[in-house]
Parts: sequence; structure tokens; C-alpha cells
Amino acid sequence: MGRAVQNLDYTFSSFAKCPGVELHAFILGHQLPQRRISGIEYHLLTPVPDFSDPLREIYFRRMEVLDSLGADYALTVDCFDVLCLRPLPSFEKLLGGADVAACVEHAGSRYVSGQGYTSNYLNGGVFLWNVPRSRDIRTEIVARGRAHFRTVADDQLCINEIIQTKYFDRLRILPSQYNYRPNFKKRQRGWPTVNHLDGVVVYHNAFCMAEAKQLASKPSATLLSLPGDGRPLTAREQFWRKVKNRLRSHIAE
Repeated sequence: MGRAVQNLDYTFSSFAKCPGVELHAFILGHQLPQRRISGIEYHLLTPVPDFSDPLREIYFRRMEVLDSLGADYALTVDCFDVLCLRPLPSFEKLLGGADVAACVEHAGSRYVSGQGYTSNYLNGGVFLWNVPRSRDIRTEIVARGRAHFRTVADDQLCINEIIQTKYFDRLRILPSQYNYRPNFKKRQRGWPTVNHLDGVVVYHNAFCMAEAKQLASKPSATLLSLPGDGRPLTAREQFWRKVKNRLRSHIAE
């Protein structure tokens, strides 16, 4: 919907670099866009009033429409702020035998209904599915969304409540490189900031997308060697080394 309909080459078409992957865009509305991007198969999705808000409808129905594709595996991504920086492994390999796979949100410690708490709160913008085996999970998530409105981005709440409580044994948590959320060289309250995107496979951050699209990142990040001490440290030297380490930023806030 919205500006993404005419501009799916902004981020979505970047996934064409993944070998053997078909790109499907479901357009919520009454007609397909005049401008269509080569390599993307467009589907018209007639709006329904079930979800109260069109964006909320997209968030939930994108899990529902997967069954119409006849695919064994599918990756769902947000349409305008998720950029594929380098080819992904096969979806089957990424799932590793699980029915669903995703990355933890940038702030992963959350209270959730059901289980009560998780340190693995999943971001809904990039999700991998074993389509036939996840049908019961997706059906339950969509039904929960239809039943009650809390907010527009309610899908992420429902996803986490259901999976973290009932289906955690069918979940594979992927490294953050597959749904990388930090700001790139920009400061914003409540968000982590990094100075490179080396090693990142999928970048997901609308605030820094223009910069990310211009960046030539490396396949892996560089880990600098620690300077050797050369000898055991005295108690006083250990103390000041621990103080120095304590003052470094460890927790992203």
C-alpha cells in the first residue's frame, strides 16, 4: 500500500540477488500499480475491514497469503525498509529444520502475555516460514489479530505471544545479521548506533536506508586483535583495567 506500491525497487527488489528466489508483492487495493518492477510478480489483494487499519491488515494478511503461493519455504519482509545487502543461504538451510525462523528485536527483553517474559522478542519485519508446517501457527496469529485491536503494529505482539508461549520449540532464532536494526552513523534515543554494516546480510532501518543503499559493505566485519599484556598484571593494574572496561558502552539504550 502507499508509496511502496509504485517503488518496490527501493528495497524489495534487492532480494532478487538471492539465487532461486521468486519475488511476490501483494498489493492491497482495487488495482495493480501502473509502474511494475521487472522480476516481481504482483498480486491484487482486496481489502477487508477485519483489521480496522490498512497497514495492520498488511501486517497480518502477509502471513495468511503464503498458502496461496504453493511454496515450501517463504521469507516475508517489510516492503520499504528492508534491504538485502548480500545473497541469503537457502531458506531451507536458514530454517535448519524449524518451522519458523526470525531475529530478536533490537531491544529483546520484553514482558509478553502468556509466557510472561522473553529475552528473545522477535522482530516481525523479516520472517522465515516453512509454509505447510507453519500453517497452524500463522492461522492462530492472524485469528488473534482479527479478534482484538490493540495497536497498528499488533502483529509483532501476537507473533511473540503465540510463538514464545506455545511454539518456542518450533522456532529458530537467527543471528542479528539477518535482520540488522541499528542506526548507521546516526544517533537516536533508544536505538543502538554502529559505524559500519560489514557482515550484515539484511539491513532493516528506514531512518538510515538512504545511506545504507550507497554503502559498499564487506562480507564480514573486522575483529581487531587485543594488545598482548606480555606478563601477568598486578592487582592494581587489574583494577584499573577493569575500571576502563567498565566505562565502555556495553548495553545499547
